[in-house]
Formats: sequence, structure tokens, C-alpha cells
Amino acid sequence: MRLKEIRLSRGYTQKNVADYLQVSVNVYSRYELEKRQPSIDSLMKMADFFDVSIDYMLGVSDFPFRALHRDGLSSYETELLVAAQESDTRARDDALTLLRSHRMDKEQ
Repeated sequence: MRLKEIRLSRGYTQKNVADYLQVSVNVYSRYELEKRQPSIDSLMKMADFFDVSIDYMLGVSDFPFRALHRDGLSSYETELLVAAQESDTRARDDALTLLRSHRMDKEQ
């Protein structure tokens, strides 16, 4: 699980998260150390608190963006968006030109 990584990237302490989950700091610490497994309810609460997908939190996906999935985008479409966000301007422009070219070829 990526709990510690996510928590630190958001600037939270273990106490902040534990208080939100209504568990002791010791219990939350064990989640981060993977010495204890959180319940599904706790996973859902943590995903809401951190604003990431459960898949990302568990390390199943490299894409943290829950909102994109809620808007009806597939995993592939989400991956394209993330790749575009992480690319430099030239790479984005080249990719967009290529995709537009293929779309026009398909329409002819």
C-alpha cells in the first residue's frame, strides 16, 4: 500500500488520518506498516480523505485520479490524460497531431 507516501505528499500526520478514520494512531500506523489490514469502510474513507482511488492507494494502479473515472473515462483514457500531463509541450503536440491525423484518415 502507498499510504505513507500519499499521506506525506499531502502533508498530513498519522494523527490527522487516524482522527479522520476515528481510530488510534497505533491502528493507522499498522495500516501503513502493513501489519494490519484496513476494513473496506476504512479504505473508502482513506480514499476520500486523500482524494485518490482505492486501486492507487493499494498499489494496483499508478493513476491516482478518482475524479476521472467518475466522469466516465476508461482506464485507457485516463492513462492518456496522465501521460499528456506528465509530458513536455512538444511531446503533447506531437501526440495530438498524430491522433488527429489518424482520425482524419479514418473519416475519409
